Amino acid sequence: MLRFSLRTEYGLRALMELGRRRGEGPVPAREIARNQNIPLRFLEHQLAALHKAGLVDSFRGAGGGCALARDPQDVSLAEVIEVLEGPLSAMFCLDPHDEATCPKDHACGLQELWSRVEAAVRDVFTHTTLADLVERQHELQPILSIGRAASLEA
Repeated sequence: MLRFSLRTEYGLRALMELGRRRGEGPVPAREIARNQNIPLRFLEHQLAALHKAGLVDSFRGAGGGCALARDPQDVSLAEVIEVLEGPLSAMFCLDPHDEATCPKDHACGLQELWSRVEAAVRDVFTHTTLADLVERQHELQPILSIGRAASLEA
């Protein structure tokens, strides 16, 4: 099963928060952490990596915080995941930087399968943007609010 770490989960949630609040000015990391229920120290590391990659702008001082460096429509999930996790490889034998691990390099029937899986996953992440996630979250908000209200009444 393909799994991503909390690093990616939290990084994507932080970017969604910034995408949702685009145009409102810098958002303090503490506020993102509170709104997304992410440990602040952990979030700060993800924001630093996203800043280094040019996806997030960081502003110091009073009124400082973070903001998206680019339009959410121009940020693919593949780019974010590669910043936070490293290269998207379904199996170690497909990692271009790890040629010595597999003794049957390019002579293995499984390698073709893993290549197809990797291509399919990469296609989804490449064609899904941060704007897509923000839009979907916005569509789900009324449903989530109704569900919370119903659980509070019960």
